Amino acid sequence: MKFEKVPGVWFVMSGVVYILGLPACVVLASPGFALGFGAGGGLVLLNAWASSNKIKKADFPHKSSVVASLLGSFYLRLLLMGMCLFGFIRYLKVDPIGLVTGLSVVPAGLFILLFLIFIANRRPEEV
Repeated sequence: MKFEKVPGVWFVMSGVVYILGLPACVVLASPGFALGFGAGGGLVLLNAWASSNKIKKADFPHKSSVVASLLGSFYLRLLLMGMCLFGFIRYLKVDPIGLVTGLSVVPAGLFILLFLIFIANRRPEEV
């Protein structure tokens, strides 16, 4: 297994959960919930993409400056994410439960990735 491909596969799995969940929310839930799911999922996927790009561009031989840069960008993204969540709830009037459900697409993608890794690593006699 190539471990450098795991973040990309995780991002794709999270995107699949988001893409499948959005139409389901539009059809089955209230408009506020669907808007919350769409906003929360889009925000967390954008955050995951930004952190992935930041880590890919990091120059790890200069460890102290890289750690400071990564931590600084993490806290900046955390602050921006909190402000966006506040704005979504306060001004766009999205459903907070839908917003939290949308924020959970990345952990759901992780569970799907772990399940696929488990299935891929089974021996033929276990099947």
